Amino acid sequence: MAIQLNERDHLIFKLIDEHQVLLEKHISWFISGDDKPVLIRDRLRKLFYLDYLLCHRHGTKLPWWTTPTKPLVYMLAPLTRSISGLKDEEIDLFDSDVQRHLLEVANLRMMHLIGVKENEISDFTWTTCKATETTAKHVDATVKFKVGGTAHNFGIINHPTANAELVSNIESAIKAGVDSVLIVARDEAHQATVQALLATSSVSKKVFFSTHHELYKTGIVKSIWQTADQRAADLFSSNVVAAAWAPTFTAVAI
Repeated sequence: MAIQLNERDHLIFKLIDEHQVLLEKHISWFISGDDKPVLIRDRLRKLFYLDYLLCHRHGTKLPWWTTPTKPLVYMLAPLTRSISGLKDEEIDLFDSDVQRHLLEVANLRMMHLIGVKENEISDFTWTTCKATETTAKHVDATVKFKVGGTAHNFGIINHPTANAELVSNIESAIKAGVDSVLIVARDEAHQATVQALLATSSVSKKVFFSTHHELYKTGIVKSIWQTADQRAADLFSSNVVAAAWAPTFTAVAI
């Protein structure tokens, strides 16, 4: 049974190609912008049944996933890549570690959109970064937004490896135009390792740190970001009301 692909279907394909793997919740937020996330479960299932999407359960337990069953991960099927003129992926998207990284990056985009919905962030734009044949990837994404009228332009790196290449990537991102780089770790121990590396580097004043748990708990703007020397960073507090952030989703919005 064939279906007539609509504009939203092609937007779904574009978003999945951009992020490589996505969960239903991510897609719902991304296609709705700052409005209430839309319900698209039935459409995703139909696109899967008709071979436009690949769908399977993630192979490992994700610490931010709180339901008993493992989450359904959506990827583009060969049919969709063919009709959309998209290249095949060069990495193994069925690898659990690869998926986890990509899903965490998508979560960070969704957290910014929740900030928009909560009127903490305005004029938000997100760009997912990928390596190309001629250009290396230095950060996972770049974001531009305003908080209380103050404009911000950040690069975002998710759970990086603590090595010399990280310093080089941050230097390149700053040269390319971002004001500073937000580094989000999976846990405080890894965050401390990266902070120790960067504290004596050339980019020590241009990096700020948080963990996924902290961001899920308090939001992008009200999170207590840290500097490379483990001090609290005043990134947004002078531009926002000091009231506690009240999330409108269960656990981590997944």
